[in-house]
Amino acid sequence: MHPIHAQLLGLTPLKLKAQYNTHADPEGVQGTSVPLVLPTRLAEDIALAINLDNLVVVSGESISLQGNTLTLPGTVLDTEQKQQLWRAIYHAVSA
Repeated sequence: MHPIHAQLLGLTPLKLKAQYNTHADPEGVQGTSVPLVLPTRLAEDIALAINLDNLVVVSGESISLQGNTLTLPGTVLDTEQKQQLWRAIYHAVSA
């Protein structure tokens, strides 16, 4: 994520070591396999932000991004969930 976007969303651009990254939860991704269909524009924006053409979005309890699999609690996100989503994208891009 560009630093200006992070500032607008109130995010601190920090980079954590992989062992401390709470957004990387491979067990959470493996346990869920229910695909979600996001609005076209949102899916395109996320894929563009992480530079992926084959983004897979599945349903889960928390927001995480592992490889090309994005786990979301639903298709409609509140403000806090949107901030968590863009934090996860920022961590994926900066790693």
